[in-house]
Amino acid sequence: MQANFEPSSTLEEGMEPAFSQAGFLYSLDAMAMPAGLAADEVWVSVDLKGRLVTVYRGEYVMKRIEHLAYGAGGAAPLRAKGSSMTPLGEFRVDRINRASRFGLFFGIDYPNAEVASEALRIGKITSEEYHYIEAYRARHGRAPHTTALGGLIGLHGLGSGDPDVHRSFDWTEGCVAVDNYQIRALDPWLNIGTRVVIRG
Repeated sequence: MQANFEPSSTLEEGMEPAFSQAGFLYSLDAMAMPAGLAADEVWVSVDLKGRLVTVYRGEYVMKRIEHLAYGAGGAAPLRAKGSSMTPLGEFRVDRINRASRFGLFFGIDYPNAEVASEALRIGKITSEEYHYIEAYRARHGRAPHTTALGGLIGLHGLGSGDPDVHRSFDWTEGCVAVDNYQIRALDPWLNIGTRVVIRG
């Protein structure tokens, strides 16, 4: 497990523009903003380095969560099954499990088409695995988890997990975890298709 620490700054919850009136970045790295974003589209930014989950509507902050834990193996754009790494990139919520052992689970579409294409290009998966991923996604509307890239990645709560471990270590198998109260606070904002941008 990797040790993690609470950020020292306090951020206010509420609706505030991501940019100052002077046009400088307020809280959002412009590169993390999804391409083609509608002005009123709800999306989620997961900042692993800053340990911050932020829900936006367009460029406006709707909700902030100031602590998270992520994969015990770190983070990378391509993760291997069993690596306990959190994937970096842009994804979409493709499943919601309200009966998860973590209380509430918002699954993301890892591996998505871009990840599968890159993994094939660099030899991390075979052509057969690539075609399986694409066919599975077309048939089921979500990503498979049985290839070399793994899967079943998402945002979730602690369930009956130890809050002290959560506050002290990166402990997940690749997911992003917040506490049970915080994951319930995300529930009104996240739906199937919601964009989730994870950056390190």
